[in-house]
Amino acid sequence: MVLSFGNSEGCGCWGWGFLVLLIGSFIGGVQDGDWSTFLLLFIPSFIIVVVALTQANNNDESASATKSDDDITPLIKSSDNSIQNSISENYDTEYDNDDDDDLDNDDDEDDLFGDRIDHTDYEIQVTADEFNGIKASVKELLKLCHLISANREMRQYLFERANDKNTIEGEYDMDKFYDTLKLLLAKDIAYVYEHLGFDVEINLFEPEGQLLLAIVKTLQEDYETNNYKSFRELIKYDDGLTAAMRDNYEDMLDIYKNQTDVKISAKGFDEFSLVLIIVYSRQEKRYLKKTRNALFHFARTVIDITGENETSKAFLKDLIERAKDDEEDSEKQDNKDETDVKAEPLGTMEDLQEMIGLNQVKKEITELKNFIEVNRRREEAGMKTPPISYHCVFTGNPGTGKTTVARIVAGIYKELGILQKGHLVETDRSGLVAEYVGQTAVKTNKVIDSALDGVLFIDEAYSLVGAGNEDFGKEAIATLVKRMEDNRDRLVVILAGYEDEMQQFIESNPGLRSRFNRYIHFEDYTAEELEQIFLSMLQRYDYILQDEGEQALRRHFEQCVANKGKDFGNARYVRNLFERSIKAQSVRLAAQTDNDKTQLATIIADDITSAIADKP
Repeated sequence: MVLSFGNSEGCGCWGWGFLVLLIGSFIGGVQDGDWSTFLLLFIPSFIIVVVALTQANNNDESASATKSDDDITPLIKSSDNSIQNSISENYDTEYDNDDDDDLDNDDDEDDLFGDRIDHTDYEIQVTADEFNGIKASVKELLKLCHLISANREMRQYLFERANDKNTIEGEYDMDKFYDTLKLLLAKDIAYVYEHLGFDVEINLFEPEGQLLLAIVKTLQEDYETNNYKSFRELIKYDDGLTAAMRDNYEDMLDIYKNQTDVKISAKGFDEFSLVLIIVYSRQEKRYLKKTRNALFHFARTVIDITGENETSKAFLKDLIERAKDDEEDSEKQDNKDETDVKAEPLGTMEDLQEMIGLNQVKKEITELKNFIEVNRRREEAGMKTPPISYHCVFTGNPGTGKTTVARIVAGIYKELGILQKGHLVETDRSGLVAEYVGQTAVKTNKVIDSALDGVLFIDEAYSLVGAGNEDFGKEAIATLVKRMEDNRDRLVVILAGYEDEMQQFIESNPGLRSRFNRYIHFEDYTAEELEQIFLSMLQRYDYILQDEGEQALRRHFEQCVANKGKDFGNARYVRNLFERSIKAQSVRLAAQTDNDKTQLATIIADDITSAIADKP
C-alpha cells in the first residue's frame, strides 16, 4: 500500500508531523502501559491525518484543473491593412470570449483511446486551441442571431412579408425567428467555406473537413458535450455509436446546405443571407456592422487554422471592401436623414384633426394645447402659473401614428413659443448606445445636441434597459436625464413603445418617473379606420377602387382586426397592402396593349385578392 500526501507543501508537512505524533503516542503508550493516553492522542491525530490527506488531494486536483484551463490565444493575425485591423479590433472589443473554458490539453492518446480497439485511420489535424478558436467564432455568430431574434418589430416586419406564412404556426415568436436566422447563418458559413476554396464536406482526412465537423457540432448548441475531447473521439473512434454520431453530423450539414424553406436573395447586392435580412428589414444601423465583423472574424479564424493562400487573401479583401462600402452608405444616409429633418414642414392642429381615428389622442393633445395657452395668458396678466412638464410618453402598438403625432406636437410647441425651432429628431437605442466603454455618453450627447430647441423622439425607449450590469444603455439614460434638467427650456423628450414595457421602463428609474407624467395611449385602428386609410392612399395617388374590390377589402380588414396579435402593424400593414395592390394592378395591365386613363386608375377586386394572397 502506498500512502501519498500529494504535492501540497502545507498539507504535506502537517500530515507528516501528525503521523510522527501518532507513532510517538503509540510507543509512549506501550512503554508506560497507559493505553488511555495512547487512545487520547491517537484518535485526534488519526482524524487530522485523514483531513490533511483529503485536502492535499483536492489541492492537487484544483491545480491540475487550473493548469488545463489556460486562456486561448486570439487567432486574429495583425496586418498592415488599417481597415482589417479596425474590423478585428472592433470585434475583439464587442465580444469578450470568456466562456470557452473547456480546453482539454490532454495529449496522451493512450488515456483517451486506450480502452477502445476500434480506431479509424484519421489523424487529429485540429489542435485544442484551434478547436476552441473556431468554436468561439461560431458561438459569437449564434449570439448575434439571438440578439437579432429579440427584435420584435423586425420579426413582425419580416413575417408580414414572408412568402409562405402557412409554414409558421401562430405568432412568429423569438424562438422561431432564431431558428430561421440559424439556418441563414449556416448558409453563410457554407458560402465562406466555398469562397475560401474548400469543399463543404466533412472530410476527416483534411484539416478543413475536421474543422467543419467542429463547426457543425457548435451549431447544434449542445455545449455540455461540445469540447475538444468529444471532438477527438468523433474523429478517432470507429465503434458503432461514434460512427452513427459522425453520420448524424454529416446529415445535419446536408440539411444546412440543401434546405430551401428559409431563404432570402437580392441578386447583385450581397450573398450573405444575414446581411440581406438586416438590410431588407431596415436595421442596418443596429446590426450590420456587428454582422460584418463577426463574419470577417469567422473567415479569418478559418484561414489562420487552414493556412492563407491567394484565394483566401482575395476573399478577405472582398469582405473588407464590403465593410467599407457599408460605412460610406451609412454616412450618406445620415446626411440624407439630416437634410430630410431640416426640410420637413412643422405639424399643426389641423394636421392632427385630419388624421383618421385617434379620437382620444386628439382630445388629449387639444387639452394640452389649451392648458398651455391659458397658462401663457396668466403669465401675460402677471399671475402665478404652475410648472408644466412638456415631456410625453406615447404608448401603443406599431403603425398607430405615434411618430406622426410627435411631429405635430413639436410644431404646436413652436407655435405656442415653447420651442424655438420645433423640429423632430427621431432615434432609438442604436442611435444612443455605443459599442465600447466611454462612448455612449458622447453619442447620446451628440443626438441631444441636434434636438435642442426641438423634440427628441425615442422609439422603443424601453430597449435602453439591456440585460446585464455592463449594458451601456444605463449610461444613455443617465445622460438623457441630466440633459433634460440642464436644457429644460430647450429640450422636449417624447418616449414611445409598447404600453406594458414603457410603464415598467419609466417606473424602474426615479429620474424618468419624476419627469414623465403625461401618458398618451394610441389605440389600434378599427376595421373601418383601416379601410379609410387605404382609400385615402388611393385618392392621394389618383387611384379608384371598384365596389367589389371595396367589399373584399372590408372583409379582409374585419378578419385582420378579429384575429390580430399584439404586433399587428395597423397603418403600416395598410401601406404594405396598398403597395401590393398597385403592384397587382400593374401586372394585370402589363399584359394588355392599350390602357385608357380609367383603366390605369382603377383597382379591381382581383387586384385586392391578389394583394391579400401575396405574402411577401
